[in-house]
Amino acid sequence: MFTFISVVLGIIWALISLVLLFKVWDKIGPAVLSMSNNHIVQVAAMVIVYAVIFYIPVRIWCWLWS
Repeated sequence: MFTFISVVLGIIWALISLVLLFKVWDKIGPAVLSMSNNHIVQVAAMVIVYAVIFYIPVRIWCWLWS
């Protein structure tokens, strides 16, 4: 049962973090775009933002419950 709850909460958090990514990116995206026209830099910035929103809370969750 714990595994099922963890998987469901993980899927929900993944969807929420994806929505948060675009909301946060709407705010900081123009700043990144003005600093660099290189698409690699822009993609890297988006990956970093997504990691902060999704990966760090997941690591904390795993640390707490494993």
